[in-house]
Amino acid sequence: MKHWFWPSVIGLAGLGIAAIVVLLLLPKPPIPGSIKKQLASTLLVPKDSRFLVDRQSAKYDASLKLLTFNTTVFGKQVVISEQPSPSTFTDIPDYYSKLVNGMNDYSDFDTAVGTIHLTRPIQLGGKQAAVLNAKGTLLFAKSATDLSDDQWRQFFNTFDIQH
Repeated sequence: MKHWFWPSVIGLAGLGIAAIVVLLLLPKPPIPGSIKKQLASTLLVPKDSRFLVDRQSAKYDASLKLLTFNTTVFGKQVVISEQPSPSTFTDIPDYYSKLVNGMNDYSDFDTAVGTIHLTRPIQLGGKQAAVLNAKGTLLFAKSATDLSDDQWRQFFNTFDIQH
């Protein structure tokens, strides 16, 4: 055998092992690719390591075009639901604002992805829910226990569009 054969084989094997290790250590996207392919709207997710998405909780109901997933916000579980924005939001002026007002909207703030409305819907027994209608997506976020307005602001200021 040539004197270069074994060093080449060992070098290629080392490169292959290194590539596998790098792939295993790379961070996984917050929503699995198999679910992302099915989405009918823009995906909005937190991009900050303080607010990790539980990949195992991600579920997509194709008949409702509804994505749900859990994340932790300042130690509290928050359930996120996303679906395509209904056409009535663009077809009927003020429909969305009336909907949000009907959910007992008590505080609003702007983020890079849109305006967040903090609400206390009667349907949820007056528990907090955050609502966002932006980029073709209607998003609801419900916390098991109340978050402060500042905690919601910090959380939503990390949101970004996933491709």
